[in-house]
Amino acid sequence: MSGNDLLREMENVGQRLLVKLKDLPRADTSQILAFAILLIFIGAVLLMMSLACCYSCCNGHTKKHRLARVQPAGVV
Repeated sequence: MSGNDLLREMENVGQRLLVKLKDLPRADTSQILAFAILLIFIGAVLLMMSLACCYSCCNGHTKKHRLARVQPAGVV
C-alpha cells in the first residue's frame, strides 16, 4: 500500500466518523452505546500502546535477576 492510498483511506475513515458524529444526536440508544464502546476500545488500545512505549523507553526492560553461571564438571 502506497502512501497516497493510505492517506486516502484515512481521509475516508475520518469522513465516515464525522458523519457518524453528526448523526449521533438522532441515533437510538443502541447506536450510542455501540459508538461509546468503540471509543472506549480505541482509547484502551492507545493507552496500552503509550504504556508499552514508555516501558521500553524508560529502561523497564532491564534485567532484575542475575543469572547463575554454570561451572564445568570436574574430571572424575
